[in-house]
Amino acid sequence: MQDSLVFHFCIFFRENRLESGWIEGMQKNKIIVVPIHGKKQFLPANRIAFSWREKKLPVTAEMAHESLALQLEKANQFKQTCEMETMHSLLEEIKEYSLEKLAADFLNDPNDSVCKLGLFLSLREDSFWFKHNRNFTYTPRTGVELETIKAQMAREKKLKEQEVRINKWIKQLESGDWNAESEISAEQQNWIDQLLNLLTDGTDSQYWKEMSSLLDWSNSFGFGEENCLKRWLSRAGSPVSPSRLTLLRARVRERFNAEIYAEVERIRKTPLVNLALFSPETPTFTIDAEKTRDYDDAFSVMEWSNGWLVIAIHITDLSHSVHPEDLLFKEAEIRISSVYSLEESIPMLPVELSCDTFSLKAGENRTVLSFIFRLSGNGDWNLLDVESRLIRVQQNLSYEEADRLIEKEQDFWGLLNKFCLRSQEQRLGKGALNLARKEFDFDISDPQHIRITPLNRNSDANRIIEELAISVNRETGRLFQEADFPGIYRTQSSYEIIKEVEEGTQLSMEHLRIEPARLSTIPGSHAGLGCEVYMQITSPIRRFVDLITQQQLKLLIEKKDPVFSIEDMMRWSEEISLRHKKYSRAERDILKYWKLKYLQQHLGEIFEAKVRKKLANNNTEI
Repeated sequence: MQDSLVFHFCIFFRENRLESGWIEGMQKNKIIVVPIHGKKQFLPANRIAFSWREKKLPVTAEMAHESLALQLEKANQFKQTCEMETMHSLLEEIKEYSLEKLAADFLNDPNDSVCKLGLFLSLREDSFWFKHNRNFTYTPRTGVELETIKAQMAREKKLKEQEVRINKWIKQLESGDWNAESEISAEQQNWIDQLLNLLTDGTDSQYWKEMSSLLDWSNSFGFGEENCLKRWLSRAGSPVSPSRLTLLRARVRERFNAEIYAEVERIRKTPLVNLALFSPETPTFTIDAEKTRDYDDAFSVMEWSNGWLVIAIHITDLSHSVHPEDLLFKEAEIRISSVYSLEESIPMLPVELSCDTFSLKAGENRTVLSFIFRLSGNGDWNLLDVESRLIRVQQNLSYEEADRLIEKEQDFWGLLNKFCLRSQEQRLGKGALNLARKEFDFDISDPQHIRITPLNRNSDANRIIEELAISVNRETGRLFQEADFPGIYRTQSSYEIIKEVEEGTQLSMEHLRIEPARLSTIPGSHAGLGCEVYMQITSPIRRFVDLITQQQLKLLIEKKDPVFSIEDMMRWSEEISLRHKKYSRAERDILKYWKLKYLQQHLGEIFEAKVRKKLANNNTEI
């Protein structure tokens, strides 16, 4: 059989491509082929795709190649006349057809080797109308198969066009033709968004597979790829700072969509509910950091005498505006909390609400949930009532302003400070921790000249706000526990002192073995605060757990059924805990970045530091 191929022209496979040649003879069951270009090939019979023989045999291989080149030229001309679509329409789908059968059906002279070669070449080049089988037969594709291939071809065409555009855009970015001042199309903006997603998620990005192929990247995402993305984004006018990248990788959502802003407008246009207004003459204040704008708690001193004081602690009430079925509630559920970094604050709720409509701004009527306490000199805080009211804050005080008022001991300030100090002492007597801590304010308005200012977190004003918040959260926990109402408690196991506190030093974390506080649907003590039970409700603008606690508490005091089940609370407690870990780690990493930037600006200077522990490789944590 193989001997019959000797002195034939042929088309054969070499390294998955078709080549042409002259069959010179046989050697050890291998066919000797002299290709037009290259060395002789010794091939098995199954590598010969098509062969034919002319009546007049060439005398030499050189003559054979001349004849073959002429025949190939004529065959390629004939190939252009082969209409694959017409052939496909006249054949049965799924059925296999040999070259001989197709030649018999569609060629005027099936024995014309040039025309048959042209048909063969046309079939081999076609990958759309016919399937190529291993035995060199051809099967017309079904309509479904053709539609699938069309879709695939369209995708490939789109990808190819995209590759051309992306390479063009990259060249423009690298050359400066595309810069921060350039007007860009929606398609370019979409690509920029994809680059940002790639930078954030790396190989986990939904765009990684496609984009890494277009950019000819490897299977890993390293510093080279990251720096490329940062450079392109920066030159396109969308720079990503280290802090922002840290937040993005912690899954902090930067923007609110149009549907959320529609909700915002609805809420801002809704009139306040008709509730009793606290007397404008009642001293009502907020105390927060100087930069704060989302005021979510305030207090009013209603009555006072030498041995007692009645105070209303107000929490901004969102329950009249944000309902569980609202998009805004679901957005808060996704975000879990506001996130604060040195460079920016990313609110849980849009700033139009968090820093305006819901914020307890001075001079504006606001809906609140008020906890009314009677304080006495022995440190007792008796909860008298919890009610919905309207208030008008007289002044938004900073901690520094409040400290000056406390120092003067005018009106109720000295008495309130005394009662809060006594409350703190009682908690400390129950095991609460008052750890030595140093905190600082970083001024990065000029990143090249960072300034650090020590903060006094142990001032009288800080203690007052801390004791007011702890009292509200503790009593909220007690109300939930007594009513067996579904809620999320914040608990902390007992700590252990593992290192002796030396004389002249204060208790700090290095002296303790303590587990972090955790969220639970089961009430329990909070060792670090010295509370038998504790929840969070004082920051519904900033924390989702406070928002849902507020929703539940309103129903509890109205003696209604809970809107959220214990199963809801279990799910949320887990989600909130996981998200907060990511947010807290991101906030620490950002702070660490700016600390290192500060030290970099003071190379050669000597700083006092405390060695925390020795690490591997002769490193030290300070």
